[in-house]
Amino acid sequence: MEDFFLDKIDIKDFVSTAFHRQYEKDGYFNVTRSHLLKLCDLATEKKITTELLVVISGNLIASGYFSWNNDSTDGEIVCKTIFEWGNPSASYEINDLNLRLWRDYLHTGEYKLRDYNDWNIHIQRQKDICVRVNSSWRPVNPKHKIGISGNLDNQPIHGLRHPPEKGTTGWYIWTGEYSTADDFFKPIHAGHLLQSRPDLIKYLGLQPGYRFLIDNQGHEDIWEDNQLLNVDNNAR
Repeated sequence: MEDFFLDKIDIKDFVSTAFHRQYEKDGYFNVTRSHLLKLCDLATEKKITTELLVVISGNLIASGYFSWNNDSTDGEIVCKTIFEWGNPSASYEINDLNLRLWRDYLHTGEYKLRDYNDWNIHIQRQKDICVRVNSSWRPVNPKHKIGISGNLDNQPIHGLRHPPEKGTTGWYIWTGEYSTADDFFKPIHAGHLLQSRPDLIKYLGLQPGYRFLIDNQGHEDIWEDNQLLNVDNNAR
C-alpha cells in the first residue's frame, strides 16, 4: 500500500496485493488526503471494486503503521473518510454519487454526505423556514409523491403545495415555462430528491397554500397563496 501511495507500483500490482495482509515496518506512514483521493478516483473509474475499497480501508484502520493526525483538519478528514469506507453498513453506501461527494470532501473539506443520504437532517431546516414565514410545519412522507417538471438544474425553480391527497404530498416543483398539459408533471417519490436536489427538501415542510421561488444566485421568495387550497381551480 505504501508503494502505491508513493507511486512506486502501478495499479495492476497494487490490486494483485491489496487483498493480502500488509507487512508492517517499524515507524509509521502518514496517510494524507491526496492518498485517499487516489483510491477514490480508482473506485470512481471502476479500476478497483467497492469490496476492495472496504478491505483497503479496513487494513488502514487496523494498521499500526499507517496513521493520520486526528488533531489536524486534514487528519480528521482522512479519519472520517477511511472509517466510512471501511464501514459502509454503518455509514453510507459506496456508490457513484457518494464517491463524488467523498472526493469533494477530500478536495475541499466540505462534507455533504448527510445532505444526500439522510432525510432527517433536513427536518430542522424545514422547521426553521416555517417559523420564518409563519407557516405550520407539515412534513411529508418521503415515500409519498411529488410532481416534478423540467431539469431541476435549470433556474429559477418554482414550487407550490396543494392539499395532499392519498399517497401524495401536494407538492409540484418545476423549472421553465409552466404548462397546463396533463403530462407536464411527472410523479416521483419525495425521497428521490435526496439524490438529486437535497437543498429543496427544506421547503417541503411548508403547509398547503404556500409557494417558493429560488435561484442559484441566492434569491429566495416564499409566500402564501390561498388559491392553492382550492384544488378545483387548479391554481398554479
